[in-house]
Amino acid sequence: MVMGAATLAAACAHDAYQPEPLRVQAPAGPTAFEDCALDDGSTVPSAFPKGSLAPVGPAEHALGCGLSAQLAALGEPSLFPLSPSAEVVRVLWIRSDGHPVSVRLDRQGDVGQLRGAQTAGKGLSPTGELLEESTAAASPATVRSVVAGAEAARFWAAPPAPAALPASDQGSTWVFEGVRAGQYRVRVFQRDTLARDPAYTALARTLIGASGLHIQGAVY
Repeated sequence: MVMGAATLAAACAHDAYQPEPLRVQAPAGPTAFEDCALDDGSTVPSAFPKGSLAPVGPAEHALGCGLSAQLAALGEPSLFPLSPSAEVVRVLWIRSDGHPVSVRLDRQGDVGQLRGAQTAGKGLSPTGELLEESTAAASPATVRSVVAGAEAARFWAAPPAPAALPASDQGSTWVFEGVRAGQYRVRVFQRDTLARDPAYTALARTLIGASGLHIQGAVY
């Protein structure tokens, strides 16, 4: 009887329970989100609506999943589901030769909350460990600067059709996201296109400068 129990225990040890990979559901609603596969076999929805970053296709899917992984590593949530009362502006900065950085402003009237983060990674993949995180109350002056910068950039205007992705990922990629009155906006810039848009350049510098993060190298 003792031998039988030991044999049964050994058999159970070889047949360890393996749970099914988790699948996180996308937010309900008319907006479509593509699935991003994780290393453990599970899938999560992209943080970016399908077709919002570039024309729909494999390149846009890969970019959306790569950016979503970076946001997760930075400790940043998806901006979905959309809140009708929230006003949020976020910038994600990916550099081929520097650490990924995110800065988010959650506005509450004349004030707000700032959160900045950077990881130890470089470029779009792979992700790195969280290197630095800062949270602080946003002063009325900071909120006014961000609000004015977003208005100057016409960030809340009807979004243009997404442009085709460049052939190279060298340099830096800037992703501006926002939610206001239940509406979502996202704009993607490469280093050269951002340099030709002074309004978005100023908005990026305002957010990065207010974050309190210790950024190595120039903001470009």
